[in-house]
Amino acid sequence: MIRRREIDLHDLARRVLVIVLSVAGAFFVWHVAVVGLRIPPYIVPLPISVMRSIAANWHVIGSQTTFTLTAAALGLVISTLLATTIAVAFSLSRNLAQASLPVVIAFRSTPVAAVAPIMMLFFGRGISTSMAVVAIVSFFPLLVNLMRGLASADRNAAELLHVYGATSWQQLRYVRFPSAMPFLFTGLRIAGSSAILGAMLSEWITGSKGLGNLILDSGEMRETELLWAAVLTSVTIALSVFWITSAGEKQLLHWRS
Repeated sequence: MIRRREIDLHDLARRVLVIVLSVAGAFFVWHVAVVGLRIPPYIVPLPISVMRSIAANWHVIGSQTTFTLTAAALGLVISTLLATTIAVAFSLSRNLAQASLPVVIAFRSTPVAAVAPIMMLFFGRGISTSMAVVAIVSFFPLLVNLMRGLASADRNAAELLHVYGATSWQQLRYVRFPSAMPFLFTGLRIAGSSAILGAMLSEWITGSKGLGNLILDSGEMRETELLWAAVLTSVTIALSVFWITSAGEKQLLHWRS
């Protein structure tokens, strides 16, 4: 156990070092590109200017980020529950899956920019519209990956449970759900990043508060440093969601190794 903890800490330190060096390298390339290409600061400011803007406007960026994160998290929870329920129903009934999948695919093909105004008519300009848009954006990747995961269960284990008289729900619990967990985390990595973008898109369209609205307002007011600060914050959040999901998968599914 102690040896495992030492390995985990060493791996964590290595990952943190890689992230720090990657960020430092990206900032260095950013600075060299702006200076070397003589890009005007009203188009692309220097990294140090963006950092100063974050420090000067941390309360504004923090409040807008909190709103966007809340909408994204709640919408992602709703889509995960909905996708899990539908995936289980499809796995239990092939006829239901064949009849409903075309409807799901057609719904997925609808542009989010067209759905957001309709959601605004139902829920207004508050956080509910952002949650609905996030749920729509993140639903399909979760559903597809969960369906693949539930279908990838070991047939021998499923047949063994069937021989012992296990019910369909027992097969789901002991065979299919464990097999679907890696696929669930794959869907969460995709849907988590899409959730942030979906929340920001809803804020752009509806004009509600959040990082999306902050980017739009700062662009219109020609506050370039604040604009890039908001963009950098949104990118950092999307990458953090990806890294957190990957770390959660490694911790919760360590038994696979």
